[in-house]
Amino acid sequence: MLFIGTKTKNNDVRPGNFNWIYTLKVLLILVCIAVFFDNPGNSIMFSIYPLEEAARLSLRPPVIIFGGILLGPLWGGVIGGLVDLISFFIWHSDLEYMFVFTLITILRGFMAGYIYNYMFNKMSLKAVFISITVSHLLVSALAIPMVLNRAYGVPLLDNMVLRLAIQLFTIPAYTLITYYILRAMKESKELQALHLKMKKMIKTDELTGIFNRRYFMEYLERMYSLAQRKSHSIYLVMADIDKFKNINDSYGHNVGDEVLIEVGKVFKEETRKEDMAARIGGEEFAILLTETNLIDVIKVAERIRKRIAQLRIPPVKNKITVSLGVTQLQNNDSIKIFLTRADNALYLAKNSGRDRVKKIL
Repeated sequence: MLFIGTKTKNNDVRPGNFNWIYTLKVLLILVCIAVFFDNPGNSIMFSIYPLEEAARLSLRPPVIIFGGILLGPLWGGVIGGLVDLISFFIWHSDLEYMFVFTLITILRGFMAGYIYNYMFNKMSLKAVFISITVSHLLVSALAIPMVLNRAYGVPLLDNMVLRLAIQLFTIPAYTLITYYILRAMKESKELQALHLKMKKMIKTDELTGIFNRRYFMEYLERMYSLAQRKSHSIYLVMADIDKFKNINDSYGHNVGDEVLIEVGKVFKEETRKEDMAARIGGEEFAILLTETNLIDVIKVAERIRKRIAQLRIPPVKNKITVSLGVTQLQNNDSIKIFLTRADNALYLAKNSGRDRVKKIL
C-alpha cells in the first residue's frame, strides 16, 4: 500500500480511492505527451564537446515529474521508464542504448512523487517547488552529467554549469505551470466531493445514515409504477419505537438520538441490497421489499424486532422495543391506500401490546 494505494500524507489532488483504470489512463496519456515532447524537433539542443547533445531543453522532464506528483512515486517511476524506452527506440535509435539513463529517468519520476506525496501534508507552491527542484537538480544537473562524463568524456563542470543555468529559468516555469494545474485539479476534486455530499444529503437521513422520507417516497413511486406494469410483489414494513417520547423526556434528546442511530443500524443491517430501509419520521422507520413473499417479510420484521429488544443503550433502563406492521401491495391499491394499510397494521401491533409484528393484507 505504501506506493500503490492512497495512504499518503498528501491526498489533496490524488483520487480518494485507488483506481486502476484511472491510473492506467493517466499513465498512458502522460507517457504519450512526454514521448512527443522528447522529439528532437521539439527540443532545444546544447552542444558540449565532444557530444552534440550534451544538454537538451524539452518538456519531457516536467511531464514525468507531474506523473509522479499526481499518481505517486511508483507510477512516476513507471512513467519515466516507459518514456525513456519508447523515446529511445522512436527518436534516438541511432545512438547506443544505455540502461543507466532509463534508471535515471525512473529516479526522476519516483523522487518527485515521493517528495510531494510523502513529505508534504497538502498541495502548496512550496511542495511543488521542492518536489520539482530536488528531483530535477539531482537528475539533470548531477546524475546525467556524471554519466556523460564517464561514457563520452563530456567535461563534467561545463555540463553541470550549463544545466544549472538552464534550470534557473526552467524550474520556476515548471513549478508555476504544475502548481496551477494541480490547483485546478484540487478545486475540481473539492467540487466533486461537495456534489457527492449534496447528493447523499438529499437521499439520506443525517442522524441515522439510512435513507430519508423524501427519497423513500420517490423510490416507492418508482416501485409502485413497476409493479403496476409487471405485476411485481411489493411489501411494506412500517415500524415505530415504542414509548420513544418517554426516552426523550427521561434521558434527554442526546440519548434519544443515540437510540435512533442504533435502531437505524439494525434496519440497515437487516435489509437486503435490493430493498430499502428509511427513517420516515421522528421515531418511525419503514422497509420496502420487492420480489419476496409474506413469510420471508415476516421473518425480516421479527429479526429486527428481536435485535432491537436486545439493544442496551445506557442510561436507558427499560427495554427498547419496536412495533411493526406489514402489508402487501394489492392490485387496486393506490400509494396512499398502501401506506394507510401499513400504518393500520402498525397501530394494530401497538394496540395489541407493542413489541410485536402484525400484518394486514
